[in-house]
Parts: sequence; C-alpha cells; structure tokens
Amino acid sequence: MKFEFERLGPLYKGDVELADLTIVCGENNTGKTYITNSLYALLFSWQQLLTWDLSEKNLFELQNEGFININLQKEIVDNWGGILQNTMAKLAENLHDFLATPPERFKGTKLRLTMPINNDWINKAFDGGLNSSQGKLLVSIKKQAQSNNAEIALVVDSGDELPPIHSLARFIREQLLEIVLEETFPDVFIASAERTGAAIFRSELNLSRNKLVNMLTEMENGKNSVVNVLSFLKLMKRAYALSVEHNVEFISNAIANLEQLGMGEAVKKYPELLISFQKIVGGTYKASKEGAIHFIPKGTTLKMGLGEASSSVRSLMVLWFWLNHKAKPGDLLMIDEPELNLHPANQRRLAQFLAALVNAGIKIFLTTHSDYIIRELNTLIMLSSDKPHLSAVREKYGYAENDVLAAERVAVYSTTTALFEMDGKKKKRLGTLEKWDVIQHRGIEIKSFDEAIIEMNHVQDAILYGVA
Repeated sequence: MKFEFERLGPLYKGDVELADLTIVCGENNTGKTYITNSLYALLFSWQQLLTWDLSEKNLFELQNEGFININLQKEIVDNWGGILQNTMAKLAENLHDFLATPPERFKGTKLRLTMPINNDWINKAFDGGLNSSQGKLLVSIKKQAQSNNAEIALVVDSGDELPPIHSLARFIREQLLEIVLEETFPDVFIASAERTGAAIFRSELNLSRNKLVNMLTEMENGKNSVVNVLSFLKLMKRAYALSVEHNVEFISNAIANLEQLGMGEAVKKYPELLISFQKIVGGTYKASKEGAIHFIPKGTTLKMGLGEASSSVRSLMVLWFWLNHKAKPGDLLMIDEPELNLHPANQRRLAQFLAALVNAGIKIFLTTHSDYIIRELNTLIMLSSDKPHLSAVREKYGYAENDVLAAERVAVYSTTTALFEMDGKKKKRLGTLEKWDVIQHRGIEIKSFDEAIIEMNHVQDAILYGVA
C-alpha cells in the first residue's frame, strides 16, 4: 500500500509505502500526526468512502425481477483504479471532519493510494443476507468458490416488508464490497497520542454525548418539543480527530464488554505476547461489568484505580485490552508515540514486543521520537543475520533466537524539508518525507536522532574540556 499526498498540513508533498513495520520519525509539528490520522480515517472508513454503488439498472431489475447477478470482477476489480482515485478525492474533501479541523486547512490537498486487490476473494464462497426482525430471510446474497459472480435474490412472501430501497441498496453494497475487499483492507486499531488522557478523563470526554442524550430524553418526555438546530449541530460536530474519538469510545464503552469476546486470536496462537507485555506494564488490568478499570501490580492483589496508577499504566491500557481481546494476525496496529511515559528500559522492551507482533503477522505503523525504540529495533534487525558470533551475543544479553526482525520487513521515514519548484520558477524549501536506509548488518540509518546526540556530545565536551 502506497499513500501519496500533496499539501497535507505542514507537508507539501511526499509518499509512504507501508511495510510490515512502518516507522515515521521527525521533529514536532512536522506532519507525522497528519499522516497517521489520514491513513487511519481511510482504513477505518473505507466502506463509506469507496465510490462504488449498485447501478440504478441493477436496483430496478432487483425490484421487478427479484433477482440480479453481479459480476464482481467486472464491476469492482476492473474499475479499481478509478474507484480508488475518486475515493481519495472524497477522503481529501472530508479530511477536515475526520481530523476535526476547519475546512480551509485542507484546501488544495490531494491524496492518492496505490493498493492492489488481494485476489483470494475469488477462491472463497459467501452465503449471507438480510433477515427481518423476526429472523426471516428477506434478501439472499451468495457467491460460489472460484466464481466472480454474486447472486442476489429477494426472498419475500406477501406480507413481508422490505426496507426502503436506499437502505436495501446500502446493505447490498456493503456486503459486496466486503466479499471483494475483506482481504485487501486490514482491520485497523489505533492508540492515539491522547490515549493517556482518554484513559483517566473518559467520563468527561463523553460530555457532549451525554448532553445529546439528555436533549433527546427531554424531547421524548415532552419537556422540550422544539430543538435548537444550531445547538444540535454543535453537539454532533466532531470535537476531536477520529482516532482520538475512537480511543475514547473504546475505553468508555467497549472495554466493559470485551470479556464477552474472550481471548484474542493473536494471544491464543502466541501466548508469549501477553507475557512480554506484562513485563512492560508491570501487572495486569481488570475491567468490571460496570465499566470501572483497575490495575493490579505484579505480585499483589491490590486493585489500583487509574487515577492513582502511574502515567505509563494509563498509556499502555488501551494496548493491553486490544491485545487481550481484539488482536489477530492480519490486523494493522497504529501507534502514535509508543514511548509516552515509558522509562528507557521499557521503551526497549516495547520495541521487542512490537517486533514480536510483526513476527506474529500483525502489521504496525508508528510515529516516534524515541532513540531507544529505534536503536533496539536496530539490534533486532542486526540479530537477524547469520553471523556465527551472534549466538554468544544473544546468550550474554538475554535475547532468544526468535528475537529478530528482518530488514526487508521494515520501512522508516522522517519528516524533513526539500527544495520544490513553485509556479515553474522559483524554488522553495517545504516539508516532505525522506526514506531512511534499513540494512541487515547495520540497522536503520538514524539521521535526525544522531544529529541531536552528536551536538549534545560536542556541547558537553566544550563544557568539560574547554573545546570551542
């Protein structure tokens, strides 16, 4: 997947191609979060954004004949380039809403996505449909294995009531897109940089929603039969970026019900992931049926509220529940600044955990300022080579044989500036992305971090030894 952009916040132009582990570094306020939130909005909302619908001819035929046959290869796959182009234009047009910014912030923004369709959809059969509230099948949607065609039939008797045609069309559209693109778009989860505040202030952050519920309740009870439209729209307007909003919703609502989901597929298959994460956080979390969340430090039975636990406990909480109940191979985990509130030793452990997730089949996209995380990933990349002395290194420093990360699975970018020609005349230095080299025997070329560290060393040498 290659994401290209023009005029995206402070970034004038650039592109990022996602690998199994994709890292974006750079100084503050240089565009890392813009890239992260734009990608998250696309990957979370792709079904709503994709510009493909059933034709009016298909809907007319379904209404009158009760049956249609859709060639998915011809309708979707063969038109994929144009569909993606229109979809990215739609994303750019609505980006201000996804990122909760003024509309003029993205005036002139252009986005492009290169993403081939995974052809495994052809081999899979599908048997689904739409049921009534009583459980009776109303619409049947079937696709045979090794077939390009989806067969859609109305299964109605006299007295059965179908949904309005626009609702029916939307349902069928979503089902057909899911058939073709389920293996192309990964399930995505994000841990935003605001996750620490969301953990402790989740009740306050739901204030707008609570006000909306109160307004609707008053209307239902007849206390206020007239709605102030401006007040209603203000409440409905997104106050935070989609990524932050979803973190709040996950912490506020989903966590209390996650026990019903049981253990996540990744932890079932790779139980060592949970053990590794427990070492980082220093204990376990527990959610009550009422939604209260407690932290239990390792070796104790003490239940600590999030307000009295450390900031690192709050920062890691959302990842703990995702790992335990949601994570599965094939997912994409996005983390904005994973090093938040972590001691350098724990930043190294977190880097090892992230590499283990990659080796378990989970793709990762992260932004970071942490030299410790990058350098530990370097260690794991260099340990993937076949040099004979590495077994002794592993034994001395406590690395297992599978604590490795192949260089070809890692892509690293840094925000920087470059000269761009403007209006065919003058050149101007503007924000862009630079791809760093990742080499098996050396790791990642850490340009921006090394520059800061080298300068600090020069300053300290000058102080200690009088070197100007």
